[in-house]
Amino acid sequence: MTTVARAPLVRAGPGVAAWTALPERDRALLLWLVQGDVVTAELAALLCYGHLRIAQRRLAKLVGYGLLSGFWAANRQRPRGRYAYALTKQTRQQLERLVWPEGKRKLPDGQIETVSPVIHQLATHDVFASFLRAVDHERDVGITSWVPERALIRLNYWASPRPDALAVIGTGDASIVLFIERDLGTERGGTLWSKVKSYRDVYDSRPEAAPVHVGLVVDTPRRAASVRRSLRGDTDGKAVHAWVTIASDLATSPYDAVWLSPSMDVARTVDLAAHWTGDRWDLLAPGCLADPDALEMLDDRVIGFVPLLRAAAR
Repeated sequence: MTTVARAPLVRAGPGVAAWTALPERDRALLLWLVQGDVVTAELAALLCYGHLRIAQRRLAKLVGYGLLSGFWAANRQRPRGRYAYALTKQTRQQLERLVWPEGKRKLPDGQIETVSPVIHQLATHDVFASFLRAVDHERDVGITSWVPERALIRLNYWASPRPDALAVIGTGDASIVLFIERDLGTERGGTLWSKVKSYRDVYDSRPEAAPVHVGLVVDTPRRAASVRRSLRGDTDGKAVHAWVTIASDLATSPYDAVWLSPSMDVARTVDLAAHWTGDRWDLLAPGCLADPDALEMLDDRVIGFVPLLRAAAR
């Protein structure tokens, strides 16, 4: 029996019957993956499907449609690995034309659009998941925006900061702007020092400088002590403050997790200095991708909503 290759479900962007036939949650997840890059079934359940079994079934369907590929991701730091999903090359190309109808802003000559390995991206997504699960409407505390790595590639593209993610955390009427650097123990102290310095080179020089934070998230207390030693002597810049915390503490209680500065200052997440972002932003919550308006708080559009980031972008 001859096997006939199935035509891609998305052929010409939205408006075609195949695209509009997909459930809204599937379309939202696919659009998020243009910049979110990779997802596990657990994260997909948290973002839009509600239950793990439903997420697994829908992701399997999207693989069958040729929209996603599923694969096992592991490395030396995470030998057991995890099963993850990503857009197929053809689907990414088609959806990028939808997201940026006039084309993506190009990188300078000689630069290539690259992102961290899958295991590293998944570890960074875990930080997002922790914040999203723990949103607290009674305290009026929660994450209001999360921008993944691929969406930040063109932020400060002429300079060296390439954050793993950007979190904006709401506490009442205040907003905490936190760049996430997810450390898996492979970078030497000099590299981490250079990263923090590169943020300062960009943001401390701005006349409208306001507090932004670089949060180095590590796996163990031993690694946290090592990172702090490597940054010892570091003092807060005009705008950029550096902090270190442990991933397990964020997973347990992200908004009350303790961060330590290189100079041994101590602060909970909710106590970090706030940054003016204009009008109050709504808190995100599990299932946020079910809201069509939430996607703009999870991609590169967020850069335009934060004055200091907007001023630094080119």
